[in-house]
Amino acid sequence: MGLGQTIEAVGPFEHFHAKPSSEKTMILIGAGSGMAPLKSLIEEQLNMIRTRNKYNRKIYFFYGARTENDLLYQDKFFELSGGNPNFHYYSVLSRPSKYWTETKGYVQDLLATNISDICKIDSVEFYVCGPPEMMKTTIELLKENNVDASDIAFDRFT
Repeated sequence: MGLGQTIEAVGPFEHFHAKPSSEKTMILIGAGSGMAPLKSLIEEQLNMIRTRNKYNRKIYFFYGARTENDLLYQDKFFELSGGNPNFHYYSVLSRPSKYWTETKGYVQDLLATNISDICKIDSVEFYVCGPPEMMKTTIELLKENNVDASDIAFDRFT
């Protein structure tokens, strides 16, 4: 490709976005490359919180990775959670080093442990993105907890 040449591209095709004008609590659950769409949702929602006087949505982000090196944007998310009372970040590692002192396991298990402490289940929208098995297990957990299908959004990688 040279300067001035054009290319044709198509996509993305998914409809993975926050519900417009909803003020329900958002719980985002992701792992691996599921970070990209969830990070975009978080940045969009935090910008709306900053710019709208009465917009006070709570956001909880559960992110799972294998190792410390796989925790993308961790410093940024800790900074956001420290500077914004509406944003909460939880990370978990499935294959941590011996120096890791935080939560170990899988993101869907971390969610299961914390779900009742966060808020009432009927006032939450869930956004799930990541590896197929994590998504399957997470969506099953949500359905077992009587989450309405209309409150579960997911981005399935195909």
